Amino acid sequence: MGIKKKKFNGEEYEILVHDEVPGFKTAFHIIICLAVIYFIFIFSHV
Repeated sequence: MGIKKKKFNGEEYEILVHDEVPGFKTAFHIIICLAVIYFIFIFSHV
């Protein structure tokens, strides 16, 4: 994590940059899929 200078429309800005932590995106997708399956299961047994 750090600060990087970037030019946009002729002006220079400081932006925060970070490296993506491997595994978080996959874990997020798995949790979302499980939540969707859970809600389908719960609401289909009315």
